[in-house]
Amino acid sequence: MRKTGLLIQMKLILLVTLIVGVGSVSPSWAFQTSTGSNRPTPTPWRPTFGPVNRTAMESRATNGSDLTHSAASSGRNMSPAAEANGKSNADLLQPKNPADQASSTDPGVTRVTKSMDKLPNSAGQIWREYDISPYTSQITNSQNPQKAITEWILRETGTEMWFNEPLGILNASKNELLVYHTPEIHAVVKRIVDRFVRTRGQVQNIDVNLVTVENPNWRSLSYTMLQPINVRSAGVEAWMISKENAAILMSQLSQRGDFKQHSGGRLTNHDGQSFVLEKTQPTQFVRSLRWVPNQVPNYQPLMTSLNEGYRLSITSLSSMNDSAIEAVIKCDVDQIEKLNTVRVNVPAIGGGSQTVNLKVPQLVSWRLHERFRWPNDQVLLLSCGVVASPDPDSEGGFRIPGRSPKSKRADALVFIEYRGPASGPTIGQNRTAQNRLAPLVDQK
Repeated sequence: MRKTGLLIQMKLILLVTLIVGVGSVSPSWAFQTSTGSNRPTPTPWRPTFGPVNRTAMESRATNGSDLTHSAASSGRNMSPAAEANGKSNADLLQPKNPADQASSTDPGVTRVTKSMDKLPNSAGQIWREYDISPYTSQITNSQNPQKAITEWILRETGTEMWFNEPLGILNASKNELLVYHTPEIHAVVKRIVDRFVRTRGQVQNIDVNLVTVENPNWRSLSYTMLQPINVRSAGVEAWMISKENAAILMSQLSQRGDFKQHSGGRLTNHDGQSFVLEKTQPTQFVRSLRWVPNQVPNYQPLMTSLNEGYRLSITSLSSMNDSAIEAVIKCDVDQIEKLNTVRVNVPAIGGGSQTVNLKVPQLVSWRLHERFRWPNDQVLLLSCGVVASPDPDSEGGFRIPGRSPKSKRADALVFIEYRGPASGPTIGQNRTAQNRLAPLVDQK
């Protein structure tokens, strides 16, 4: 009995000693299962500290920064990047100078080569500088006349070849055109530049007439006079017609009851430059509502404006001997065929509700963007098919109050005739391309 009591007392003393050790501030023991016994065996535990970067500590002490010195002297408060560079986390968070970042030797994600000894010429590319000042010095109504030259080059060569292999460079200033490409491409570029430099920006005259005919059956009597031209745009037809037959055709069309001439006259501009004939009118309507809290009424009407009308852009360039004309023609017509009314019920002042009318536009548009070349003794005739007509009798911005709307679809025809160089050598400074085209009017 005495031995049993002594054994119990020894176990109690050991248990109290372990409890006091675990509850202390600096624990010195942790339990781990022994491989040779089922009973827990005490294993010593000690806290670990990272190595001290003494170089960083000395540099921080020299700068007199207590906070930085404290961070550098304790590995627990430093990130691995900070320890590797001998800097504190506070230093790493400081904004960097962009110049320092540019000069960094860190390759980053993309490998960048700073310079090269010469341009790649795997395809036999050569460097040429073309003097375009004889042309650009005569253009007084454009701040960047050289842009017309690069645009014509891209039309002739295409744009993709300048951004793929082999390496190509095309750059133009006011006096020089810089080109780096194969000899074959240089031959194409030189032919285009010669056409610009030869005329020295001479002023050219072009007659343009935009008409519409509601019924396309005018072709039945005139088709034998027309010579078809291939066109890439869907729904667009093009013909060449002699100047004499063009005058006869225009006279026949003007006698029809469904004929309407929207504009007609002469355009005057520098060779190679663009001129624009535009007639648009904004149409405003309430398209939706904006809900506004804590306000009576708690909504605001949102006004929308759409420009209705047409825009005709022509960029022409004469041939080397003035026997032919080449033109890029772009025409956009937008028409509000109808404004559909939608009634919306909204809360009214003092309770109840009221009706607000919203408008949903029914738009009709057509586009033409083509490049043509024809002899100067011929007239270019374009037809876009039966499309939206820029008609002043429509329900949109050109509607005349009190008149019932008529047909809003018609066969749009464009007559373009090259009249040759103008008598004057240039257009006055800061003046736009001259035109004597009649505005869009109601033909009664």
